[in-house]
Amino acid sequence: MAGTMRAALWLGPEEVAVREVPRPTVGPGQALIKVAYSGICGTDMMIYLGKHPRAKAPLVMGHEFSGLVVEADLNAFAPGTPVVVNPLLPCGTCDACRRGLRHVCRNLGLVGIDADGGFAEYALVPLHTLRPLPRTLPLGEAALIEPLAVGVHAVRASDLRPGDVTAVLGAGPVGLLTAQTARLAGARRVFVSERSPRRLAIARALGFEVIEVGRRDVVSTVLEATGGEGVPVVFETAGAAETVNEAAQIARIGGQIVQVGLPKGPVSVDLTPFVFHEVRHTPIRVYRDEDFESAIALAVAGVFDLRTPVTHILGLGDLPKGIALAHETTEACKVLIAPSA
Repeated sequence: MAGTMRAALWLGPEEVAVREVPRPTVGPGQALIKVAYSGICGTDMMIYLGKHPRAKAPLVMGHEFSGLVVEADLNAFAPGTPVVVNPLLPCGTCDACRRGLRHVCRNLGLVGIDADGGFAEYALVPLHTLRPLPRTLPLGEAALIEPLAVGVHAVRASDLRPGDVTAVLGAGPVGLLTAQTARLAGARRVFVSERSPRRLAIARALGFEVIEVGRRDVVSTVLEATGGEGVPVVFETAGAAETVNEAAQIARIGGQIVQVGLPKGPVSVDLTPFVFHEVRHTPIRVYRDEDFESAIALAVAGVFDLRTPVTHILGLGDLPKGIALAHETTEACKVLIAPSA
C-alpha cells in the first residue's frame, strides 16, 4: 500500500521524534493494522531511557495495542476487523518452545521491542499475533488486554483459592488488573498497597482495601488483618526492593510470592523469611497463549473495569510527555497513545 504515515521513532536515549515515514507494505504472513490505541508500559520507559538490552534504534515502540485491519495477506482478516495484538514472537524451535513454554522462549522477541510496534498510525505485524474482537468491545479497553493477560497469568501461576485473603503490592496498571483477577478468582479480601495518591484513589474506586505507603505500615496492616499469620499468596507488582522484602514478611508460613514486577536492577533481599517459613518465590515473565485468550474473553464479558485505570489519552506527539507521566506515577496510571488523535 503506497503512502506515508506518522510514527513516533525512538532514536536513542531520551530522544523520540514524530516523523512522516513510508507506510508499510503487507508481505507474506503479515497484516497492516490502523492503530487505535497503544498503551505505555514500563518496558517502553526502559527503551526510552536506553536501558533495554535488545531494543535497537530507530524503533517504533509500543507492544500493547488495538486497532482495525487494513489489509491482510491471503485475506486472512477482512478489512475493518477489530483486533488486539498478542506481541510475543517465540522462535518455535528452542527447547523451551518444544516443551510448550513459548512465553519464555530462549529467543523470545516482542512487537514493539524487536520489531516496530504501535506508536504509529499503522503497524505491520505477523498474522499469528492478531486476535479478532467483537465490535462491542471499545478499542480503548482492548488496549489493556495485553497487561490483563499478565494479571491472568499471575493468578493462574499462584496457589490462590476461593475465600483467601491476598495482597497486591503496587497499584500500577498491572497491579490493578492482577487485583481484579484475584478478586474474580474468589479472593475474599484484596489488599492493595501504593504510594501514589492518584493510583490509591483508583484502587479505592475499584473497591480494594488500600494501604497508603508512608502513612500505614504494609506489613503490620496485613498481619493484623490476618491474626498475625500472613496471606497465602502475595503478588509483588512494583518491582522494588522495598516491596519484595515486604512480600516476604506478609506471606504466611508455606506461602507464596508471585513476582510480577521486574526490578530495574539488582535488589538486596533478606532470605531469612523465605528459609524459615519455606515461602516459595514464583516469578512470571509474560503470559501463555491461553492467558491472552482468557484476557480477551474477560474483557468482552465486561467483568473487569478497564476504563478507570486509564488516566490519560494522548496524541502521538505527546509520547515523551506520556512516558514522563507514567514514570512519575504521581498523577497517572495507565497512559494510552491514540496515534490518529
